Order: sequence, then structure tokens, then C-alpha cells
Amino acid sequence: MSPEPKAGLTTHVLDTSRGRPAAGLRIDLSRIDADGRADLIKTATTNADGRVETPLLDPAELKVGRYELLFHVGAYFRAAGATLTDPPFLEQVPVRFAIAEPSAHYHVPLLVSPYGYVTYRGS
Repeated sequence: MSPEPKAGLTTHVLDTSRGRPAAGLRIDLSRIDADGRADLIKTATTNADGRVETPLLDPAELKVGRYELLFHVGAYFRAAGATLTDPPFLEQVPVRFAIAEPSAHYHVPLLVSPYGYVTYRGS
């Protein structure tokens, strides 16, 4: 039996067009203020496993509120040598979500191809 995940915010990205983790993909994490503006908290890049090395928010940083993960998929697919339209159908994928339980673990993965994506609250 695996241990309970620790509180915090994590993500990973899978490239469904190539059937592998999306290594080297830039992700911006922002907090969304009451006016809907995104205030950048940090930028990270996925590793060879499509994950960020450390939590985007550790338990002490996790606060109730609205957030956005902005996945820079166009640059990733260009670097991977994918054939894209000009401009590409997907340049950036914003995922806005809310944290309601700061003591919980929030995992927000992205499954992506040059023409579509899926996200969900993972474990």
C-alpha cells in the first residue's frame, strides 16, 4: 500500500501524440486575483518523466484560492519536431482551478497533443 500523498500542488504532462512524457515543457503557475488577473508565482520545466522536480506549491504555500497553470505546448511541440500549422492550433494551454482544501494534495496533470488536451484532478 502506498503512503498518502502529501499536501501541495503537483503536475505532470504526457505527450499523447508520441506516447511519452513531455520533457522540457515550460509551465507557469499563477494565482488569480479577484479581478481575474493572473499574478505569476513561479515558472518550472518538466523533467524527462514529464514531471516538475519539486511541488509547484509545497504544503506551507498552498492557500485557498484560484490558480492557473499555463502550459507552453507550442514551444514544446516545435522543439520536439512536431509538424504544426502556422500559427499552431494550441500555443498555450491555460488550466484554471481552485484550491478549497489547503491541507489536501492537488495534482493537475495534462495529456496533450498538437490538436487537443485533457486535464483532471488526479491523485
